[in-house]
Parts: sequence; structure tokens; C-alpha cells
Amino acid sequence: MLSYNSIIHRAWALRKKYINLTGTNVYRLVNSYGDALPEVTIDVYDKNILVQYFAPCEKHKKDSICNALNELLAPETVTEKIRLKGEDIKTHLVSGLKIPENFVVLENSIQFNISFQEGGGTGLFLDQRDNRKKVQALAKDKEVLNCFCYTSSFSVYASLGGAVRTTNLDLSKKAIAWSKRNFLLNQLDANYHEFIMGDVWDWTNKFQKRGRTFDLIIIDPPSFSTSKTTVFTLEKDFPQLLGQGLNLLREDGILIFSTNLAKMNFSKLFQLLPKIKNFTTKPYKLIGVSSQGLDFPIDGIHLEEPYLKFIMLS
Repeated sequence: MLSYNSIIHRAWALRKKYINLTGTNVYRLVNSYGDALPEVTIDVYDKNILVQYFAPCEKHKKDSICNALNELLAPETVTEKIRLKGEDIKTHLVSGLKIPENFVVLENSIQFNISFQEGGGTGLFLDQRDNRKKVQALAKDKEVLNCFCYTSSFSVYASLGGAVRTTNLDLSKKAIAWSKRNFLLNQLDANYHEFIMGDVWDWTNKFQKRGRTFDLIIIDPPSFSTSKTTVFTLEKDFPQLLGQGLNLLREDGILIFSTNLAKMNFSKLFQLLPKIKNFTTKPYKLIGVSSQGLDFPIDGIHLEEPYLKFIMLS
């Protein structure tokens, strides 16, 4: 059995070979079973490292992991999040002065605000790095709608790719404020873009009634959410959500749908896609399929196929 030191060094060898570390200082260093470290993920955010445990782990094992990280990367801080099923997420500082918040990382030479003190999220989903680049490449001269925008990383990429305007929609006031900070961080005029705190279902209906349409629509919803008027469950409701999105799509536009819900595998997703026709009269076709980046490997046993689904319809 490999030591923790060997596992982490082997994982690092893959990343440093294929990730452009000149323009990117944020990536997944260890991805659980995919890197032979079950129920543990390790993410690098510049000089700060986040270790997440999804099962109970003995102290001596944690100490070994931390020692290996300090030896390999000499981080300023190491923070751990304990994420046990059915329990609240617990965040602890392992080494360094304090749990990092409000610091900046670089991904594909684009800057993002990060915090380790926001429960499960840090402000940037690292598995979407390659997909964000795709959005950037598609965005020139496009008007973009970003539903469930979170911190608007897709929109920042789109804007830097030449999008005419982005409309960013999320139910969270904190997410909208965070989105604006990311725009400003990259010298993008937030006043030229639209930020709406509201329910996606309500606003897609409003846009349709107003005759408003978009060239590029991004729908990356949580697997479950509630608002004052709706209870959203991804497996049940995503065909209607995509139908509503297609109703707002201009001719030759592109609608992107993404989900990391592991129990909805690619096969199930494709089986459910025909249900979209119940919610739109527009014809549509599948033009692209992708998943997570190479720093999120799977072993093909504990997880049989990639959990991240990223599809494009036109």
C-alpha cells in the first residue's frame, strides 16, 4: 500500500505536467478514489490548501496528509472541512494563522475571490475549469443569461471572451454581491451587466412574456432548492427548466446545462432529454458533451463514470 506521501507526490506529478501553473494556481491535487486516497479530496488555492474528509479519519492519518502537503508545497495555510453525511460541515484550521477568506486565486489568468468560511462552497467550482474556457470561446458578441449564477464565474469568462452583456440570476443576495466583486476584480464594469436576485422559474417566465431572448444561456442548478413559490428537484424538473431556457434562446443560440448530481449519470440524463419537448415547441439538438478536468480522475470502480455532466443544445 502506498504511503500518503507517495500518493500525494504521484498526484502532484500528473497535475504539474498538464495544468498551466503559470496562469492557474487553483486546482484539485487529490480526488478521492481517483488518486488512491478514498473519501478525501485536496484542493490547492494558491498558497492555501483545503482538505475535505467525507468519512471519519484517524488523527494520525490526517497528520500524515498534512505533513506530506507541507513538505511538497509549503503552503501558508492548511484548512480541513469534515463533510459527513447527515451532519453539518465542520471547518478547522490545521496549520497557519487563520482560516482563509476574501483572498484571490488565478484560473486561466482570470482572478476570482475565494473564502473557506462559507460552508460547502469556496466561490469557485474547480471541476468546471475546462468548461469555463469553452464558454469563453463561444461568447464573442453574444448576450448571455447565466441562471443559478452563484459567483458568476461563467459570466466572467464570457465577458472576457467578448460577450456583449451578461445577465446573472441567483436567489442568494450573497451570491450576487460576490458576483459583482469578481467582475470588478477583472476590470469588468459591473454596471454594464445585469445582476438579478430572484427565482429562476419566475424570471424565465418574465423574460418570455417580455419577449426577451439570449444567444447563450447557462443553466447549472443545484440538485435541490426551495424558494417562496417553488420546490426544485433536479431529476424531476430539469426537462421543464431546459424547455423554459430554449424558449428564450435565439436562433443558432446555445443552451448549456450542467449538473454534478452523481446519481443522474449520463445514461439517465440522455433518457430524460426527450421530455424537454413537453415544455417547448422549439426544435433542439445536442451539439456538445463534456465532463470534469483531468485533475478530477475517477477509478472506474467506486465511481463508474464521471459525475459532472456538461451538455450543449442548439
